[in-house]
Amino acid sequence: MNASTVKCEMVNPGRRSLCMPDYGIPANKCVKRRRKSPPAAVIVNDNNNRQKLDSSKANQNSIVQTPTVKRSSRFRGVSRHRWTGRYEAHLWDKASWNVTQKKKGKQVYLGAYDEEESAARTYDLAAIKYWGTSTFTNFAISDYEKEIEIMQNMSKEEHLASLRRRSSGFSRGVSKYRVCVLHK
Repeated sequence: MNASTVKCEMVNPGRRSLCMPDYGIPANKCVKRRRKSPPAAVIVNDNNNRQKLDSSKANQNSIVQTPTVKRSSRFRGVSRHRWTGRYEAHLWDKASWNVTQKKKGKQVYLGAYDEEESAARTYDLAAIKYWGTSTFTNFAISDYEKEIEIMQNMSKEEHLASLRRRSSGFSRGVSKYRVCVLHK
């Protein structure tokens, strides 16, 4: 006796259900099933022996390599802006809690720079302020000894504001006051 699967959408067109028409069972009795994985292919031989080919096992046998994503910068914390072509420095602060998006952490913008190396140095200074001198940096910690002494007396917000003012994308200049401008 051959049993075949028939897609039955008579009861509710929004949900899929599987009907097995059989001569002893009424045709309107359906079994609802949910898909958890891709459907498996079934091959029926002439001898009524069923062989099940699982698509997930077939994929495991073949070697699938995901292509590596081309990074926009060779430095940690630096990315190249797609439209402007300038380099932006970002830091991921995991200590803060974002209530509206219900996720732990937020991305801290450090500024836009014309040179990739200056953006990397800005990331390093911010990372040292956030996580201390034991954190991974792009350049040696010994390069930042003078800046580490200066940042000890600042809060995180003040230090981030001074880093952003140094960026080439900041229009107000280096001074923390609005009116003060260095005229040459």
